[in-house]
Amino acid sequence: MSDNSSTTSLEEAPVGVNAMIPNTARIMDYLLGGSANFASDRAVGDNAFVNWPGDPGGVESVRVDLHAARDALGRVVGYLAGEGRIRQFLDLASGLPTMGNTHEAARAVAPGCRVVYVDNEPSVAAHGQYLLASDPDTVFLDADFRDPKDILRRAAATLDFSQPVGLILFGVLHFVDDVDGPEQNLADLLAAVPSGSYVALSHFAKDDEDTALNAMLTEMDKQTGDSVVRRTRSEVERFFDGLDVVPPGVVETQLWRPPQDASGPQPLPMWCGLARKR
Repeated sequence: MSDNSSTTSLEEAPVGVNAMIPNTARIMDYLLGGSANFASDRAVGDNAFVNWPGDPGGVESVRVDLHAARDALGRVVGYLAGEGRIRQFLDLASGLPTMGNTHEAARAVAPGCRVVYVDNEPSVAAHGQYLLASDPDTVFLDADFRDPKDILRRAAATLDFSQPVGLILFGVLHFVDDVDGPEQNLADLLAAVPSGSYVALSHFAKDDEDTALNAMLTEMDKQTGDSVVRRTRSEVERFFDGLDVVPPGVVETQLWRPPQDASGPQPLPMWCGLARKR
């Protein structure tokens, strides 16, 4: 169990945030060990994952999985700011910008990188704007991945779309059903950025025999109002059609360019990949 002594109190909730209603982004922040969460979020975090599979199982395995995904995000963004020489990022459906998120990972390699975060949950956007109020090179937009034209129009106030951009879609596409056209939404975003831009994504891995995880995701859907679409590796690889995939390709998160000293419990399968626009 993480230490919550520094967790944001109810009295500190920013305008537009209802601390009494649990929120997926704040639950994730709590499970990552962050402080941008409230008692309602912690209650769900502690109780909704008691049957989560893995070793040791339960909420501690959830934390392993979340940290593996966040560590992969850090490695991907670090690659983009380093070898990829990307200096501006558009992070879609980002959740709260806490605990080693995109702007921190990018600026650890290249200070001065500009970042636009996007989330379609108004209370998450309000909280994100509050957290980033003192950073002129990092903004948070209340917008929806399924409306790329709106995102691009508003992000242009911070990002220069004549220069390469890193599009970050970590934990986004598994919330978008096929009927909502995730491929077309991504294509619209890619059409607006120049050659040399990149798209990075992570996605829940599909395993029809993984009944324990399926049941847990269903229960989480009920509590948060979200819906998770799990896809196979080949289904996720199709999001990169027409792009140059960066080695090692679409792999499990812990296998995307892991540090040499990587060790610890194995997270549940989640795909991770990065590709460059030709």
